[in-house]
Amino acid sequence: MEPLVKIKEKKSAVLIRWLGTLLSIAVMIFLLSKVGWQDALANFGEIPLLTFVLIGLLAVISRLSTFGRWHSLLKVSQTPVDAKDSLRLTFAGLFSSNVLPTTIGGDLVRLGGALRVGISSPIATASLVMDRLVGMFGMTLALPFSVSFLQKFMGTTLIENRFALAVIPSGFLSKVGKSIKKYFEQVVQSLRTWTREPGILLQALAFTLIHQTCIYLIIKLFINGMGEDLPFLTIAGIWSLTYFITLLPISINGLGLQEVTVTNLFSAFGGISIQTSISLAIFLRILWMVVSLPGAFFIGDLMAGKGIGKESLELAEEEQQPAMKQWE
Repeated sequence: MEPLVKIKEKKSAVLIRWLGTLLSIAVMIFLLSKVGWQDALANFGEIPLLTFVLIGLLAVISRLSTFGRWHSLLKVSQTPVDAKDSLRLTFAGLFSSNVLPTTIGGDLVRLGGALRVGISSPIATASLVMDRLVGMFGMTLALPFSVSFLQKFMGTTLIENRFALAVIPSGFLSKVGKSIKKYFEQVVQSLRTWTREPGILLQALAFTLIHQTCIYLIIKLFINGMGEDLPFLTIAGIWSLTYFITLLPISINGLGLQEVTVTNLFSAFGGISIQTSISLAIFLRILWMVVSLPGAFFIGDLMAGKGIGKESLELAEEEQQPAMKQWE
């Protein structure tokens, strides 16, 4: 049996995520009421059909790139992994993360499926950790493009920032420092499995850069379709900030939090209208859900535990949670 303290911690984490989700959705509804949700949604009709077709193609390439990244990392396994299996598991994970309103993460779904197809538990777990790390590293490469508008923002709100720093709890910064230290320790530990295969890491990084480029182009096409414009590199910088903010464990799968973040960052830093930024936030949520729908054909068996025993599922959850805890 699990210690009572751990059970309480899990319940508290779930409660925080549900409350954060509801709060984020409430803020989004408030913003829509101020701007006019009918006007925001009506703007979709102004976008040419060809733009939607191009966005759809880029979205598919983006999803396939996430599959390519994880499948590349799985090549270190002594047991050959069929590309069809990793493709099914990738989309099952995407469906869980983007469509199902559940705290069961896509990584846990992929891990359970990986055990079912014969991938060893240590390799499966390490590959998922590395998959996240490569994705985070790719987004980190885009962060420098946010420096210019962040400096401008920091300069115009210096007094407010000083006040914010003054009211931060004394132990908060030390906790942040410890989290960063743990992050780099995890990076070093995970890299050991792949140090003998640097080509695999480079291949995985190439896939994640393709994935990111597709996202930036999708956003640019959508904004242009709405009659506005934003430089490609500025989009990269703003989206990288959005990515790291939505990693905060305060909502279910970033639901609501991503929409609020996109709306505020693209209007405040990008200078586009609030109507366009809200329309963008809604459209991206719908787009990720639509392109993740193929996972519905594969997640049923995984959620039901078909082909994998109860003990294996429990082992998967136990081994995944400590490794993924710092990103949840």
